[in-house]
Amino acid sequence: MAVPAEDRAPAWLTEYGGSIEADITRMEEFAAALDAEVKNRYIPHMQLVQEDMLVELPPPLDTFPELYTFLQTHQVAQQSTSDIVYTVADATGGFAYAAQKVSAAYGEADAFAAAQAAEIEAALDETKAARPPAGEH
Repeated sequence: MAVPAEDRAPAWLTEYGGSIEADITRMEEFAAALDAEVKNRYIPHMQLVQEDMLVELPPPLDTFPELYTFLQTHQVAQQSTSDIVYTVADATGGFAYAAQKVSAAYGEADAFAAAQAAEIEAALDETKAARPPAGEH
């Protein structure tokens, strides 16, 4: 089955005859630094944001429909913010995991060994990092 034109790589990339090299040691350092950043700096703040998002506001008076509508919209914004905060943590941690996995797989290989795109995609697929939220395909 032929790949549709919109799913093919651009011509300039398919005609590229050179090699793409990655520094495995730097990839390992990147993975470790990214993972540490998520665990040490992002997650503690993420929990504070989540606590703020969980504050329940008192119900509005029935005689103030504008406030009722505002509070409904505010609740949707709270939930969206909470979802995004957790998605960023999962995705960033997922990228760190994928970088670590690829570097571990190729760390002992010679300098010219190259990971296939499918192998990198497989490493990302094991995380939430490469998956769009449900319904956004």
